[in-house]
Amino acid sequence: MEFNIRPVNFDEADLLADVERSAAQRFVEIGMQSIAEAEPTDPEFIGTVAAFGGAFVAARPEDDYPVGFILVGLLDKAAHIYEISVAEEYGRQGIGRMLIEEASRFAGAEGVNALTLSTFHNVAWNGPLYEQLGFRYLSRAEWTPALHILHKLEKQHGLEVERRAFMRLDLE
Repeated sequence: MEFNIRPVNFDEADLLADVERSAAQRFVEIGMQSIAEAEPTDPEFIGTVAAFGGAFVAARPEDDYPVGFILVGLLDKAAHIYEISVAEEYGRQGIGRMLIEEASRFAGAEGVNALTLSTFHNVAWNGPLYEQLGFRYLSRAEWTPALHILHKLEKQHGLEVERRAFMRLDLE
């Protein structure tokens, strides 16, 4: 099935919350119930990313309904993926890859040559998948100032930071 990649519409926050909740259910399978039960991304944050960065959806062509999304913005001379989610029923169809390609185009348009993200390194559809897409793990010595701040925020929000890693994809 083909999907359309387009900017997020202002009135889609509830639909994106549904996508995020659906995507998070995969974490139940691996004993990470807290991820599955977490509140979806704040609509105000989504709006801010849309206004100052890039917020894109993968939508079904027949009705333009969002089934995945990515939030990306500039952070320390790279385009940082704040979030990527694909509804469970649409998983494993290449939507995540399409959204990352859109984030790469966004990065190029903004004049930066790298994508970064924070992910669970030991979850099959996280770190190992990003490695297949060309991302590499960053050592702590390679973290930028903003990545240190993000790490602290993840810890404050109760994420298991020992299972998390920062990754980078060089686009040149």
